[in-house]
Amino acid sequence: MNLQELNLIDLLSEKHLFLRQKVTELSPGQINKTESHIMAVLEAHKMLSISEISRIINISRQGTHKSIQGLLSRGYIEGVDVANNQRDKHLVLTPKGIESNRKMLIVKRQLEQQIADKLGPERIELVKALLKEDWLES
Repeated sequence: MNLQELNLIDLLSEKHLFLRQKVTELSPGQINKTESHIMAVLEAHKMLSISEISRIINISRQGTHKSIQGLLSRGYIEGVDVANNQRDKHLVLTPKGIESNRKMLIVKRQLEQQIADKLGPERIELVKALLKEDWLES
């Protein structure tokens, strides 16, 4: 693919997809890119419903459900009851899921360092600062 021809949105998508796949390849365990994304979101939010996860990662509820079933069956996440809500179970990381995320974070830091080695640490900090800014409408 010729990256020179892509617009900003497609460039970000291509880089994101590549990096998610790389994290998955380099991380221990059999976690795919969607599952690793779900686990990262759960770590950030501590506890979420399937619907909330679907909205955050922007895939269908059915797709999210399938990935969650795999994570549940392998012991990376578990369902918990929520006070005053008998309809929805919320999901949390198990100790195994927390440990897996810790290992993935090491891989992410290594990838970030490889990128910094190519682009320079100042440019990485600039990209991170730009991405942290609130420039998207909700």
